[in-house]
Amino acid sequence: MAAGQRPRWRRVYDDLHAKIKSGELGPGDQVPTELALARQYDVSRPTVRAALQQLQADGLITAGAGSLGRTVRHSYRIIFTASSFERGAYQDDPTRAIDQWKADVETQGWTGTQAITVEWVPATPQIASYLDIETGTTVLRRRRLRSVSRLPQVRDMPVMIADAYLTEDVARRTTTDVDGTEFAPALAERDVVLPSGFLRAIGVHQARHEDWIVPRMPTEEEIRLLDLQPGTPVGEHTRVGYDADDNPVRVLVSVWPGDRQIVRYDLPVR
Repeated sequence: MAAGQRPRWRRVYDDLHAKIKSGELGPGDQVPTELALARQYDVSRPTVRAALQQLQADGLITAGAGSLGRTVRHSYRIIFTASSFERGAYQDDPTRAIDQWKADVETQGWTGTQAITVEWVPATPQIASYLDIETGTTVLRRRRLRSVSRLPQVRDMPVMIADAYLTEDVARRTTTDVDGTEFAPALAERDVVLPSGFLRAIGVHQARHEDWIVPRMPTEEEIRLLDLQPGTPVGEHTRVGYDADDNPVRVLVSVWPGDRQIVRYDLPVR
C-alpha cells in the first residue's frame, strides 16, 4: 500500500460512518449485509467485516444476531445531574410514588422504573475502605436497576445499576411509612418514597459527599443487567456520604452504559 493511501477497510468505514452521521442511515436502519457491501465497494468480505467491527466498537451499529443483521444504534442520552442529586430539597413525591431520580428523568421526557433487590453481602476491600470497616464485614446492598421508556420508540431501556451499601446498624433503622406503619425502608424490596428521602427519615443526615468517577469495561453481570452491546464501556460513579462528624454513612455505586448517560455537574465558583 502506497504511503498515505487508506486501507481498504477504512474506505468502507469512512463512507458508512459519514452516512450514519449525516442521517442517511438513521437509528434502527438496517446496515447492508457483508456480501452486499463487498460487491458495492469491490472488496473482500473480511475487509468489510473489519470496517463493520470498527463501527461496532465505536458504538454506531449493533453486533447483529442471526438473521436480524446489524442495525444503526439509537443514541439516547439520559442526563444525571450529580451536583444536585441528594442535595437540598428532595423532589420525592409520595403521593405519586415518584422519587428524586424518577422526577429528574420525567423532566427529560422519560418514564422511569426501578427493580429493587436487597441482599446482605460481605464488604469488598473497596466498600470497606469507604465505610471505614473491616473487609468482609456484612453490609446491606440495596440495588436499584433503573430503566427508562419513551413510547412508542423505547421500551424499558436499562440505564443504571445503583447499589447503596449500608452498615447493618443503619440498614435496620426504622421509620413511619406513608400509611402509618413502622418499617425499615432500606430493607424494603420496593420503591420507598418518603418526603425527605429515606436516609433522613431514619435519622441519617449526609453533611457532605465525596464523588469518584471511573470509566471502565463492564463485568459479565453488568453486560447482562444493562443489556450492553459488545465493546460498550461503562461509567462508575461512587458517592460516599458523610455525616456532620465526618463519619461515612452510606456508599452509593452507580454504573451506567457509556452510550446512554451523561453525568453533569453544575458547581458554584467562590
